[in-house]
Amino acid sequence: MSATLDKIIAEVRQLPPDEQQQLREMLERDSLSSEQAGRAALSRSIRGKYRDVLTSSEEFAARKAEEIALEDHRR
Repeated sequence: MSATLDKIIAEVRQLPPDEQQQLREMLERDSLSSEQAGRAALSRSIRGKYRDVLTSSEEFAARKAEEIALEDHRR
């Protein structure tokens, strides 16, 4: 390992247990959010030419929004 990484590891080991736990939790959250971003990018790339096609739940939500707008307009 590099000298910088060895120094960081040594400093982390000197932290109290509760601060080590906080650091672990922060690293896990960062890892999770970057994983979710990767999944979203993969999902967008897979959809390709069909990216603008609404899914059934999106179609339902759009229809409902139109119905609500019509009802509000009538009042």
